[in-house]
Amino acid sequence: MKVAVFGDRHTVLGFSLAGVEGTEPGDHPRDTLNGLMERDDLGVLIITQGIAESLRTDITGWKQRKHFPIIVEIPEFGSEPGRDRIGELLKRAVGMDITAGKA
Repeated sequence: MKVAVFGDRHTVLGFSLAGVEGTEPGDHPRDTLNGLMERDDLGVLIITQGIAESLRTDITGWKQRKHFPIIVEIPEFGSEPGRDRIGELLKRAVGMDITAGKA
């Protein structure tokens, strides 16, 4: 299964340097999302939060109908998530709070 990213230009570029296929929303982000979600070879779709918020209803619908690809939301390029937000992302990624008890 492949991993793809759906986000702004900077995020797509950054992930492409790691060999991850990237797609920008273009003029029709809903159509782009639908095309990505219909792919049989895609296991994980990383999507930036701004795009995810604008397509929340569509994403919720896809999650209810289909188990793959798994959708992972990340902050946009240039945003600085706080310590709590980073901990939350880690918790969702690994399934447990690995930052608990740390100062």
